[in-house]
Amino acid sequence: MKNLREYILSFLAFVVFITIVGLTIGGWAYESKSSNLKNVRVEIMPAQLIPGQPAQFKVQMTTHSVELNYDMVKLSTLKDDTGREYQALKWDGDPPVGHHRKGVLEFPAIAKDTKSITLYIKNIAGVPERLFKWTLEQ
Repeated sequence: MKNLREYILSFLAFVVFITIVGLTIGGWAYESKSSNLKNVRVEIMPAQLIPGQPAQFKVQMTTHSVELNYDMVKLSTLKDDTGREYQALKWDGDPPVGHHRKGVLEFPAIAKDTKSITLYIKNIAGVPERLFKWTLEQ
């Protein structure tokens, strides 16, 4: 009976460990950032932020006062801690219409020596620039 209890506890510890590692690798280690200016809330969550790989961000915009008819690829830029800039490549999500939009912004692979990254989104609802910054996991 004692061996069974030890086996079960070991198995549960292993499951917890794998879950934590999986969440960290999956990009959940990064916190969501938001900007709530001029009646438009923009929430950003890194979906993939690994040096040497394409950067991806989940984006959600909500408002009840303006149309969200913005070309997110044209308005979005990444800049790393050394000043390198990356222009958005693709928006995979809702079309540019309505009061609620969500999707994923994709950027080129970020340099392997990158320590932090800032996402700039320009000219949403008359706000010249919204910025969202993360320190990369090393």
